[in-house]
Amino acid sequence: MKKIFVSALAFDDGKSGISNYIENTIYNLAQDNKIYVALLEKDIGNFKRKHKNIHFILFPNILKSSILNLIFHMFFLPFYVNKDYDFMFLPAANRRLMAFYPIFTIATFHDLSQFNVSNKYDFFRMFYIKHIIPIFLKPIKKIIAVSNNTKLDMEKHFNIDSQRIIVNYNGVDKELFHSPKGDFEKIKEKLSLNKKYFLYVSRLEHPGKNHLNLIKAYEALPFEIKDEYDLVLVGNQKENSHVIIDHIQNSKDKESIKILGFLENEELPSIFYNAKLFIFPSYYEGFGIPLIEAMAMKVPTLCASNSSLLEIGKDVSAFFDEYSPLSIKNCIEEVLSDESKQEEMVAKGLVEVKKYDWSYHANKIIELYKTR
Repeated sequence: MKKIFVSALAFDDGKSGISNYIENTIYNLAQDNKIYVALLEKDIGNFKRKHKNIHFILFPNILKSSILNLIFHMFFLPFYVNKDYDFMFLPAANRRLMAFYPIFTIATFHDLSQFNVSNKYDFFRMFYIKHIIPIFLKPIKKIIAVSNNTKLDMEKHFNIDSQRIIVNYNGVDKELFHSPKGDFEKIKEKLSLNKKYFLYVSRLEHPGKNHLNLIKAYEALPFEIKDEYDLVLVGNQKENSHVIIDHIQNSKDKESIKILGFLENEELPSIFYNAKLFIFPSYYEGFGIPLIEAMAMKVPTLCASNSSLLEIGKDVSAFFDEYSPLSIKNCIEEVLSDESKQEEMVAKGLVEVKKYDWSYHANKIIELYKTR
């Protein structure tokens, strides 16, 4: 049984893909190891997957400020890591690194979408990503990339030796994303889901997550399709979400475009399961966990033709040009009109999703430590 120090100071209130990754990886590591998790006080209630082997080291909420969090993590957190730990795991290395590493460290890097999506973040954040992160990645001997696409991006943009980067795919919570949970009729009533619907699960971020082109594609659909199906958007509001909300408010179809906000994990399986189609128009993804969650819940998946989405959705998803609302619209109509194609996509998705397992992901982290 290993004793592992894990930083979860970038936990995003438990409302992001990275927090999903942190929680599932820690929980699975804890099955056979003792995990000591650095966490903000405010996030103790947001961390749902408790285990007897998970122990929290709580830090004051003043560190919820991004700049203070970053400075503390880089220059002060290393002093909390002593030699009693076998190794340290940094699950969000694309956000939080350290100025030095007191013990052997394994870090996970999720994506470099910033290099591929114009105006994704402000100048300071882009400077940090492009110039600071590469410096503080150098001492880390084992870097996990969550897809081959992310590995290739790190080699290209950070000039990192491929031998240091190990691809370790994300997983899907098979206990949760197996069958619909709870009473969907109650969930429907709570969320005002009165019709069948198409689904997109992603934080509301503009332009990176490309909600506008999806909405424009939906607006261009024939009346009879929109009359039967709503467009449902699930996710926490983030950078420039007001652009998306303003567009919807001015849309002739605003009554049919539903923003549900962030939903608890327990509600998501039913939301996925009852969707007619899952549509993923993002301009760039390091992995795209909602894609495999949709597959696990037997939903046909439609994807943008880029990044890891081509890798994860290969042979399962229908692909479109994410820059073209017309291409998205045509893809929706093509899949919607072909029930046998939908059944084939669901069957292939159930086979594909078997590859993605959080316990395997956690076990590979331990193996990387043993073979250091």
